[in-house]
Amino acid sequence: MPIEPIVTPKQKQPAKVTGKRYVVIDPGHGGSDCGAIRNGINEKDITLDISKRVVSLLEKKGYVVKMTRTNDTYVSLQDRVTISENFKPDIFVSIHVNSSNSESPTGLETHYYKDNSLKLAKNIHASMLNNINSKDRGLFKSRFYVINHTTAPAVLVEIGFISSPVERAQLVSASRKQATAKAIAEGIYEYFK
Repeated sequence: MPIEPIVTPKQKQPAKVTGKRYVVIDPGHGGSDCGAIRNGINEKDITLDISKRVVSLLEKKGYVVKMTRTNDTYVSLQDRVTISENFKPDIFVSIHVNSSNSESPTGLETHYYKDNSLKLAKNIHASMLNNINSKDRGLFKSRFYVINHTTAPAVLVEIGFISSPVERAQLVSASRKQATAKAIAEGIYEYFK
């Protein structure tokens, strides 16, 4: 009797449901890649926590969401792109925390690369400014790997500076994490209106 493999090399993606919105949420860094670090606080932990909160909010509204990582594991930039391309989302959102050599910079940034991502960038950035009391550092056309190589409209948000003692304290608070998640989710809702 032949033995069937337990895991096939390439799992077939389920067919998309008409009328549903498909979103990839990409928590920056992970595993051996801690991202920016200050006073024992790792960017990778903040991005994962906020990403899970965004996913929860989106799923409550009926969105189908895929995360590029769901725990503290390392996922290469190319693997993040591959996960997104295989999922075929309507949009891709990468969540990061900014850092500087100085303690003084603070604020929110939203990065996009392709022109088809500008509307998404504007919607999420405006929502962050409406929901988070922080400086507007603006929209930037940038060549970050994950937003440059994904097919779907894609943005990378910098949700504050870990290098700023004031913003770092906010970024680790549950209230700021929830406000940030709400801001990103509401920007996504607005994009699809």
